[in-house]
Amino acid sequence: MSRRTSAPEPHKLRVRQTRNGEDRAPLRPLDVGILPNLLGYNVRRAHMALWRDFNRTVGAAHIRPGIFSMMVLIDANPGVAQIELASQLAIDKATLVGLIRQLQRLGWLERRSSSTDRRRQDLFLTTLGRQQLVILKRVMIEHERRFLNVFTRKELTEFFEYLRRIQI
Repeated sequence: MSRRTSAPEPHKLRVRQTRNGEDRAPLRPLDVGILPNLLGYNVRRAHMALWRDFNRTVGAAHIRPGIFSMMVLIDANPGVAQIELASQLAIDKATLVGLIRQLQRLGWLERRSSSTDRRRQDLFLTTLGRQQLVILKRVMIEHERRFLNVFTRKELTEFFEYLRRIQI
């Protein structure tokens, strides 16, 4: 691993501008130390790139990847219980309840009392929710394609396999 020890060459300095067009101090390449060899650092950088593109592509403030995932699961499993969703998404029940309320306020989800267990609430997408999910799936595929295209099919298969190992 090579580390920078000398000052960067002047032509490699990038000049940034403030919002009103004034020049800021130039940015210089930083010594990143061991960061490029840390799994968490690299996963976080990849996550941030995905997150920025997701926000640009989807553009809706109330739609986040977790909301999208939840909608896909409810659509594929009508009547799913909150605890089942929380387990599949690896999130706590309080966070899930907040997401459910958000979808209810949008008119995309409804809760129904279970016919088999009075303590349970079954979750269903509304007609509007299913319509929105069709749009979101199309946008999500566009977003994903930008990142998937940098890999071969074989690389993607291996990459997903590697990521799943971490989820254990």
